[in-house]
Amino acid sequence: MSGGEEQRAEFGTVATWTAEVVGELGDEYAIVAGCRGSGDPGLLEWLARSCGVGPGVSLVDVGAGVGGASAWAAEKYGVRPVLVEPMEDACRAERRIFGRTPICATGDRLPFGEGAFDVAWCIGVLCTVHDKLALLRELRRVLRPGGSVGLLVLVAEPGLHSELPRGNEFPSLDELGDLLGQTGLSIRELREAPGGGEPAEWRQKAEHVDELLAKAHGDDPRWLEAEEQSSRLAHLLTSRQLTRRLVHAVKS
Repeated sequence: MSGGEEQRAEFGTVATWTAEVVGELGDEYAIVAGCRGSGDPGLLEWLARSCGVGPGVSLVDVGAGVGGASAWAAEKYGVRPVLVEPMEDACRAERRIFGRTPICATGDRLPFGEGAFDVAWCIGVLCTVHDKLALLRELRRVLRPGGSVGLLVLVAEPGLHSELPRGNEFPSLDELGDLLGQTGLSIRELREAPGGGEPAEWRQKAEHVDELLAKAHGDDPRWLEAEEQSSRLAHLLTSRQLTRRLVHAVKS
């Protein structure tokens, strides 16, 4: 999971600062701030529809960060998600922003019985772990037969050459398919995630959150470290050395 020291500033410290910003701006900024760097309405809508998210469907969000994606699903589709996140700072931020109590645990050792959930989400997490098979096997284990996995994966394209963000290991598209096959997850749909399609209001709120974070912490080495990570990732995406792939797979 995304709990290594090299990613602590990005996934831990900045999560705490994000909760502070939401406290200043108000609840109307909570979901946008909570999805910072991980999702947008179009991406989440595809995952929700593909996986059949809705009232009465049990959903676990593994590597949930501060909980923005799950809060969006709860508001839009009426689910009651269970959140799992390894970073203690992010778990505290989730409680502060959304009033939920996530489970602080790693994705390779989920504290649930076999077949506990209908749907598992894992958004932007697979490339932050070394043992990808262990994570995918746990996702499959906690799903009921025929249950759905929804993934956002950053995939390495041929010719990847630029410096990578620390702590990331990006699979190729072939490697991703092999990993899912080894795990016993059958791909139903795999597509490139659209970019830049978020509503104007969403984008404006996200920019306002970023402005306040930079204003409050722009000189902090931890902010500079997190921004360096984000800059490397943005370069890889804009140069198409990486692409964002959405996956819907089912437990076979």
